[in-house]
Amino acid sequence: MFKYVRVQILYPCRARCAWCSTHHKNPLFRHLYDTGVAETVHRFYIQVIRDLQPEQVFVSGGEPLLYPQIAGFLNAIADATQQINLFTSYQYSQEACDRMPFGQMPLEKIVLTHTCICFLQDRWPELTAGFPFERYVENIRTVARLPVRKRFKFILNHADLDKEIALFQERLALDHTFELGLKVINEQGGVLNRQAIEQTRDLAHARARALEQLVDGAGWGRASFMPGSLETMAPLLVDGDHGRCRYRRKPLELRFALYKADTTDQVLKYRYCPYFPSDSGYRFHIGRDDTYKLQKNFRRGDFRDHCSRCRFLTHYGPL
Repeated sequence: MFKYVRVQILYPCRARCAWCSTHHKNPLFRHLYDTGVAETVHRFYIQVIRDLQPEQVFVSGGEPLLYPQIAGFLNAIADATQQINLFTSYQYSQEACDRMPFGQMPLEKIVLTHTCICFLQDRWPELTAGFPFERYVENIRTVARLPVRKRFKFILNHADLDKEIALFQERLALDHTFELGLKVINEQGGVLNRQAIEQTRDLAHARARALEQLVDGAGWGRASFMPGSLETMAPLLVDGDHGRCRYRRKPLELRFALYKADTTDQVLKYRYCPYFPSDSGYRFHIGRDDTYKLQKNFRRGDFRDHCSRCRFLTHYGPL
């Protein structure tokens, strides 16, 4: 029924990106992994993906590439989807990178996906709690040698976007396995990015109006430009009419995230749009609820009551 399914691997992320709140869950993710609760959740993901047979699966975290059982997880879902978008921060040690079981993964189905927090070395330390920029670049180079597609997204709101893209192209040899894209800053837990969004809204609007020229002027070289959520949501920016939204009109995406879990009860939050208000969404109790409710609640449609509070339109629309 759903074209996309997004799941969250419950394993700690070593990155401390300034725009992300997920790393605050690291102690919980570690506890859930050590007690076996994470595996219960991951088995549920596998079941849902096999049942729904989505066109694409998006695997976020935590840090999926540090999860010791990641190869087994990916192989378990590979036959149930056409493409697996595997998110990674590229912020880990050389030893951790060397241990990653790429040779055991279904690489022909995988797109390694990454959003560049900023590709300017002078700003990098403050945005990553001091993770070495050169280590980050070297990790990308290591993975770049693998026969797997790599997707890198740059933030449309950044004042020096052209410099970031130029430096990225200078430092890395981009071939046909690279895909480049653009995205806007998204508000995260506790309105983490609201101030940055408000300060750069006009710039994001100006660039959204001139996407074609921006892409052409960036000199993407042999790398291909891939449309993302910005292009998906662009029709809403015309007049702020959320009735135009693709997520609202048909079952485009099913997104899971951890709500709460222990050894007796595992509860996930699920929603049908990446821009739902952070306080909205349905609850799914693993082992108690019927997976049919995942489709039933979309057909019932009461989630659309929250569309008037769409986070994308709140921050970016209309033009």
